Amino acid sequence: MRSFFILLLSAIIFSSCDKCKDVSCFNDGECEDGECVCSEWYSGESCETKIIEEYEGSYAGVMSCSWYNPYYFRFIDISSEDNEMTIEDQSNIGSFRSYRAVFTSERNFDIPSQPISSGSFESLRASGSGSFQNSGLVMNITISSSTQGTSTLCNFTEY
Repeated sequence: MRSFFILLLSAIIFSSCDKCKDVSCFNDGECEDGECVCSEWYSGESCETKIIEEYEGSYAGVMSCSWYNPYYFRFIDISSEDNEMTIEDQSNIGSFRSYRAVFTSERNFDIPSQPISSGSFESLRASGSGSFQNSGLVMNITISSSTQGTSTLCNFTEY
């Protein structure tokens, strides 16, 4: 009887152990049954990896509205934002442009309407969308000029 009582007491003590006691979850992840459950935009054993970080880097391809070939974009992580990156237009000689991209899912992003530098007195805005497909980066960017009253749709395809 005494052995049974000790066995029962041991089972109760061990089953009530906190499985999350030594588990650290980052980026607002929460521990459940000893494992981290990550918040949106994060992954990894401890939720340490920002999902969109894998897209950071340079991309070369064809831009439908430019004679530059190859055309280059660089994606840069914005550490203070979970689902945003900066896109640097590295091919526009004489007028550096950058766009803010807001990811709507793990592979897709929007470029909300935003003013961009034109290197001249012209007032330009950019908007668009894009995605990281199995074949690479694909983007559609509309450049609008309020000075000239025109809009140009540019399609970028990575190669």
